[in-house]
Amino acid sequence: MKPKTIRFIFVALLIWLPVQYGLVGILGVTYSEPWPAFVFPGFKSVYVYDRGFEIDQTFFEIYTHVQSEPVVVLPYQLFPELPRSQTSGFMRSHFRNPESIVLLSDEGRNWLYRQAVNVTGIPPVRLDIVDTKTFYSVGMKKMQPDSVAEQFRVNLYPGQNE
Repeated sequence: MKPKTIRFIFVALLIWLPVQYGLVGILGVTYSEPWPAFVFPGFKSVYVYDRGFEIDQTFFEIYTHVQSEPVVVLPYQLFPELPRSQTSGFMRSHFRNPESIVLLSDEGRNWLYRQAVNVTGIPPVRLDIVDTKTFYSVGMKKMQPDSVAEQFRVNLYPGQNE
């Protein structure tokens, strides 16, 4: 390639990139942000079937001596430092099966206990990790689940091994 051609390509790109960025900004304000040309996979967490779909969810139940019902805490509430977009991936990698949860270190269990105290303001008597699968039918007018199946439940009370 000739140096003149390389210089022309460089100048053309130097002009085109700010114009493209400005165009995206204007479209983003007036309509909505356009989709990028390449989208990374979302690692689907909603499984769709012919007659419905299912959603896997992992959450925490905190039992205290003050309340008869457990306080249901979603992962983003217990891990506020994590970006919400990363919470489901974090839960899948660290809390997806009971075997890996049981093997948590005492330090990890105590940290979760302290986080539960921060969320509820009351020391928990029991802290459970619950994994559920919720089933929905296609064509529902309201998003009410057909059924909820509990996959597993692990008690994480510090100092107590299961």
